[in-house]
Order: sequence, then C-alpha cells, then structure tokens
Amino acid sequence: MHRVRVVILLLSVLYSMSSCHWQEAKNIIADSIDQTEHVIYDDTMALKRVICSLDNPAGRILMSNTLGKAYYYMGRNYSLSNQIKEAAECYIEADRLQIDDPIYRGRVNSCMGYICAQNNSDSLALIFYERASKDFLESGNEWRYAQSLLNVCLRHAHLHQFKESDSLWQHAKIHQLDSSYKARFYEVRGVYFYEQQQYDSALICFKLGLNFRDNEQDKCFGYLKIMQSYYFGYKNIDSTLNYAQKIVSFSKNPNYISNAYFCLMLDAQINTNTSLLSDYAHAREDANRLLDLSISSYSEAIPLLKEYLFNPYPWRWVWLLLALMIAMCGVLIAGILIYRKRTKLQLHMSNEHIVELSTQLEKQENELNIACQKNHQTKMIDEIRIKYPTPPNKWNDYCRLKTDINPYLSTWLTALEELNLTNREKVLCTFIFLYPYLSAEELAKFMCMTKGGVQVIRTHVVKKVGITSTQLVDYLQEMSKEM
Repeated sequence: MHRVRVVILLLSVLYSMSSCHWQEAKNIIADSIDQTEHVIYDDTMALKRVICSLDNPAGRILMSNTLGKAYYYMGRNYSLSNQIKEAAECYIEADRLQIDDPIYRGRVNSCMGYICAQNNSDSLALIFYERASKDFLESGNEWRYAQSLLNVCLRHAHLHQFKESDSLWQHAKIHQLDSSYKARFYEVRGVYFYEQQQYDSALICFKLGLNFRDNEQDKCFGYLKIMQSYYFGYKNIDSTLNYAQKIVSFSKNPNYISNAYFCLMLDAQINTNTSLLSDYAHAREDANRLLDLSISSYSEAIPLLKEYLFNPYPWRWVWLLLALMIAMCGVLIAGILIYRKRTKLQLHMSNEHIVELSTQLEKQENELNIACQKNHQTKMIDEIRIKYPTPPNKWNDYCRLKTDINPYLSTWLTALEELNLTNREKVLCTFIFLYPYLSAEELAKFMCMTKGGVQVIRTHVVKKVGITSTQLVDYLQEMSKEM
C-alpha cells in the first residue's frame, strides 16, 4: 500500500490544495480530535472543512491519516443522528484510506460490523468484526481486542456456527477485564446456549451477566433474553412479566420494548383485561413504528457495505491507466529531448558556421520572446489594475493575495518568494510593484497600519535585499523584466 502511495505521489498531476487549507485541516485533527482519541467529536462543520480540503488526489496521498480520521468521526456523528447510510459511506472512505493507527482501523470496521448486525446481516457483520479483531490484536490494546472477540463469537452463535463460537469464547475467557467486559462475556455465552435452545444454561448465563451491570438501562439486554428464554423455553408468562416491566421502564430500544409489550399483552389477554390490553397494543404499535424506521435506515446501508467488500477500490484501474499514460509520456518526452540534443551536437560538429548562425537566430528569438513577455507582463498588470483599481482589504492576507494575482504574475511571485521575506513584507512589495503611484499614507491605509509601520517594513525589505529605499521600486521593476 505504501509503495502504491509513493508511485501515485510521483505521478500525480492533480495537486490542488493550498498549504493554508492543509494546515487548517491538520490543526483541527491534531488540536481537537487526537487529544481525546476515539471520543465523539461533534463539530460537524469543522469535519466537513477537513474533508473538503483534503478529499482530492494529493490530500488522499499526503494526508491520508488526517482525512481518514475526519471520515471516521463524521461517520460517528451521522450514526448518532440516525443517518446510517451516510455513516456507512464515511466508514467506507475511512477504511479505504487505511489509517496507520490500527485502533482507528479496528473502530472503523467495528462500526461497519455494528450496522450489519443491527440489520441482522450476521454473515456480513462477521467479516467486518473479524477484520476489526485483527487490527485490535495488532494494536496491543487488550480491552478492545477482547471485546472484538466477543463480537465475533456472538455472530458465530447467531449463524449457528457453534463450534467456532465456543472456541472463540474459550479464548476470550483468558482475558479478565472490567465488569462491563464480564457482563458481555456471560451475555454472549447465554446467546450461545439460547440459539441451541438450551434455555436452562442460557438463563444461568444471562442472570450472571446482570450481576456485573450497574445501570438498569444496560441490564435491558439481559432482561430481554431472560424474558425470551422463559417464554420460548417454558411458555411461562408469569416469569416474564417482571422482566417485561423492567424493559418498559428503563429501555430506549424499540426492539426490546416491542418484545416486552408482547409478553404484557399475552398476560392481559389471559386475564381478559381489555383496557390494559388496548393500552399495551397501542404502546407496542408505537415501538414497532420506531423499530421499522430504525431497520429501514440500517437496510439502506447494507448494499453499500456489500458492494465495498466485493469491490473495495472501484477506481484503482483508472489510477493505473493514468500512471501508465504519464509514464509513457515521460518516456516519449525524454526520447525527444535526447534526440534533439544529439541532433544539435552533430550539427555543431559538422558545420560551425551553421551553429553560429543558429545561435544568432536563437538570440534574436530570445530577444523577441523577452519583448513579448514584457508586453504580456504589462498587459497582465493592466488587467490587475482594471480588476482591482486599489488593493482590496483581503490582500493583507498574503495567501489570498497570491491566489488572486498568481494567474497573472506567477513568475514574478516566484522571484519575490526567493527573497526570504515575511508575508507582510511580500504584501508591501506587491502593492509597490502594482501601484507605484501610491503614497506612503495611501499604502498605510490599504495595509491597515500606520505610515510609520509601513516605513519600518520598507526598511526591513531594503536591508534584506541589499539596496537603498529609493532603489526599491526600480528593483521590483527589474524583477519583472528578468521574467
């Protein structure tokens, strides 16, 4: 992957990002995100600026880590606002960029696996969770690796691949971590037994998991599975009621709530309590409506993730073709240059007079080109003055000044930047060159500073260049003539 990046970097002709935007994007990640790694960063506008600045061929090559992190955090924000399809698109882009930090790669794949799991696409989720597990193992982070093992173990259980699930669970058993991990550890084992309809063992595991949960809301998964185990294993409605009531009271998951109201409705039906049955039915209908919306949003993302696994880099052939074309052009140009050099050498050796004549013609041509360039330069300056009769206020920012006049005076700007001046000194030199008729007071006005401040900057410039103050205008004009 790194070799491909180097090749593309050498061959890229689409470098379109200014240094100012790159630095801003880098600062957003470094100052705001990396200081609190893997914590949700909710400034979506800042993340969009990073993505807009870096999502181009040059940015993807040189700033792939920064861009990948921005896509990851943008995906997390989309997930929180239930924009699952958009979140999946962000995770795919983040995974394509292959962030150097394996924890980030693991988190990206875990998020894609979670989307698939919410849509009950267990085979697809298993692929992403296994990829995440490899990344977390590489990172050396025991907690994340152990959690990823449980994710993979759970998917195998749902797919009725019980041998693989049991093997991974035994491996996960080695890790003795916090109470949250222990709770999941027993919950996953409970699902393993539940899927085999071994409800006695499942109940033991789910109840053990509850002992490690402090928050009632976190216990709701265990409550749900215990409730389902009693119902499907023993058809014991009475044993389900306590857990159903707890789910209704504490859970925010519409799937859990719908299942709980189903059990409560059965109890109300048995007791012929029509009023309570109607209330439960309406509440379950509301939960099902929310559940349908959630399932719909996750379903939209599944085709994207399937397509990504099938064809992760759909545009790679374009890059290879472009690289091949550029290489062929380079070989052709090199061949032409070599041929021309050898031809000139042969002509020089065979006929010195012709070479001398050719030199004179070239000299005349160069003088003509210089004259044409001078006329062209004068025309460019006139166009700038027509478009900007006076220096606009935004030109006090040298980056913006450079952006505006670079199409007209790119060579002169290159010569200016070789003088080792500060940005404010470059702004003053540009103003003097384009508007030599402006007085010191007028220059101070357009540079938003005092006349004395302008004089100080002018003094610094002439000292660096090695001329006198009265020679500055002529010196800048001479720079244009040398172009």
